[in-house]
Amino acid sequence: MNAGTHVAFASVLYLGGAALFEYRPDLTGWALAATASLLPDIDLPTSKVGRALWFLSSRLERRFGHRTLTHSFFALLMLGLLISPLFGFERSAWWWAIIGGYWSHIWIDMLNLRGADLFWPSPARFVMPGNRRYRMEVGSKAEMILLVCLIGFALLLYPVSGQGFRTGLAHLLGNFDMAREAFIKHAGRQWYRLRTDATDNLTLERVQGEFPVVGVWKNALIIEQAGRLRAIGHNLDAHNLRPLHVELIEGEALNVVARRVEMRGRSIGWLIAQLETDRTLYVSGELRLGRRREAPIEDLMRYRPAWMSGSTLILHYARREDLEPYRSQVVAEGEVFVQVWLRAGEVPVTRSTETAIRPDPIPETLKPFL
Repeated sequence: MNAGTHVAFASVLYLGGAALFEYRPDLTGWALAATASLLPDIDLPTSKVGRALWFLSSRLERRFGHRTLTHSFFALLMLGLLISPLFGFERSAWWWAIIGGYWSHIWIDMLNLRGADLFWPSPARFVMPGNRRYRMEVGSKAEMILLVCLIGFALLLYPVSGQGFRTGLAHLLGNFDMAREAFIKHAGRQWYRLRTDATDNLTLERVQGEFPVVGVWKNALIIEQAGRLRAIGHNLDAHNLRPLHVELIEGEALNVVARRVEMRGRSIGWLIAQLETDRTLYVSGELRLGRRREAPIEDLMRYRPAWMSGSTLILHYARREDLEPYRSQVVAEGEVFVQVWLRAGEVPVTRSTETAIRPDPIPETLKPFL
């Protein structure tokens, strides 16, 4: 096969692998795969790599011939051992890109009339298909047609190579469950938005737009819609919105810094004072308060970031404004976790919740609970 055909086939395998196995392709990995797809022809002085390394290619051709040693599993194994230090590098996927590119050359060479000595030094030649009439000669019209088809496949694969077939299918179908699974898989590493077409379960109002995704709750996604956190899912009793068509949109890299805050003997107002006003943050946990408060039934059934169940305040991705109605309440027992969501380049604020602000004094009426 010509160099262009080898590069095109390696590109199809690299992009197709990214779509199938959902790894992130990059230009370096792509270039390594394309370059490796030319290496087996180092045993042919007239090839592109052979002309660059003429002093080696001429010796290999005289000693072993073309499509023998360099087109075998033995050569593939030796190459894998040679580049094995890449496994210790943070970009270990490059090892697979090089091996995949090299193998793509051997694989597509089996379409030629001669085939390849895959198990060299065994003289057995491997070809596909077995019928000689359906194999092709180098530079033939059939190879040109194959090259055009490979380029077409690469162009089709490129848009979905960074997100995977499953995610691409979820976009196409607007499937909520697939979007939710994709978010769970990458939660905490990327910012996400949900392109939404949904129905409000209480008002039957049509809700459309792109909304930030905060988290998950009872088989639902929590999104921020019109300044409120709402659960979107299929359960009409538990969720605020019913999805009709959704698409999960990936954003920039996300760094989540979490800290644990002991709340025993402290008020919700004290907690509010600890929360940075210039950060995106969420509070989750369960707190037993010193006073029993009953909540309306509908608040218990559908998602809210902060709600009361008897004397327990339940927080799930609550924000500062969600805590305000409980500011005066003092906690008898419990702790919360504060998640601070940071964009690239943002530095977390180091704050000690034990010494930053003196804890509230414990009211006498609360001491029996402690």
